[in-house]
Amino acid sequence: MKPFVSQISFALALTLAACGEFPSEGPALSEVQTIHSNANTAGFILIDMSAKVADHLKNIQPANMDDKFGKGRPFTSSHIGIGDVVRIQIWEADPGGLFSSAGSVNRGSIPDSRVDSSGRISVPFAGTVRAAGRTSRQLALLIEKKLSEKTVDPQVHVSIVKNISNTVSITGGVQQPGIVPLTNNGLDLLQIIASVGGSKFPSYESRISLTRSGKIGTAYLSHIINSPHDNIYLRPGDKINIEKVPQSFSAFGAVAQKGKINFGSAKLSVLEAIGKVAGLKDQQADPRGVFLLRFENARTAYSLANMPNNDQRKTVPVIYRINLKDPNQYFFAQAIQLHDKDIVYVANAPSVELDKFMNLVGKGLGIGLKSSALTTP
Repeated sequence: MKPFVSQISFALALTLAACGEFPSEGPALSEVQTIHSNANTAGFILIDMSAKVADHLKNIQPANMDDKFGKGRPFTSSHIGIGDVVRIQIWEADPGGLFSSAGSVNRGSIPDSRVDSSGRISVPFAGTVRAAGRTSRQLALLIEKKLSEKTVDPQVHVSIVKNISNTVSITGGVQQPGIVPLTNNGLDLLQIIASVGGSKFPSYESRISLTRSGKIGTAYLSHIINSPHDNIYLRPGDKINIEKVPQSFSAFGAVAQKGKINFGSAKLSVLEAIGKVAGLKDQQADPRGVFLLRFENARTAYSLANMPNNDQRKTVPVIYRINLKDPNQYFFAQAIQLHDKDIVYVANAPSVELDKFMNLVGKGLGIGLKSSALTTP
């Protein structure tokens, strides 16, 4: 009997040696905790979910337009700028004046004038005058003054027929991309998007990029619709682009559906994300080991973990552990919103590792029995 037992032990040892360790898609709950304490080369922070942590996370929002540029005020300037085209009409009291014409003896119009790179236009009998930086009324009064020495009681009206300097451009996935002049009442992001026919994509997949003075801010259209302070006012020269960029998260471990998953909506909670991947695998998942991985502000992360902050990094990798064996944490998981590119990982239950071990033992026994059958007379 002893040779037979020895053969079984030897076969099992060969099996375990060949495997090295049990196959697994990721770390178990205990391994995450051990790595955090002893082999944390990434410098991640492990935070157990609690009411305090959930309360913070449910209120936090990704950086958006207001953070980048401020809400601002409506653009109300009516000043003429370089590149603008102005129309000038002149009335005179003398029917035989400088600008009289057949059928309109006391009124004259000159060809529309574009403000040159020096900010000036040329007006017959008035010479070259500076238009840039003046309102239409201020420019009209200046021309009247220059003409008063050459004609009788001139009256001048100036209008801007093509506004180039006070415009913004909008490109990408909109119905009518182009250049849009700012009105004296001002335009905000939603108004200008509406003025060009709206986005071609669902609001939760329409990512808006705004470039202003070399700075770039981004936000999803769905967020701007629901966040008035991020619906900022535009300034001349702003450049807006809209592109289709679905928000997504990655799911790994003991879940029914793995890989990159699109939100498919403006917001998605952690609990909804778990439902979106068809939930935890009943015979495999450890409900105590549901993890949310993302980068967070270092000061906030260390505060939530009740740890001293001696870290020089502005952002740090954080792993939030959610224990779904605790009914309270279902409410936490429902309140916390996922961010774009978050990772959801569910660890295997310890019993799964035991099952793998028993399968290996079974293979070892099978090898031992075959070996015994070959050697026993």
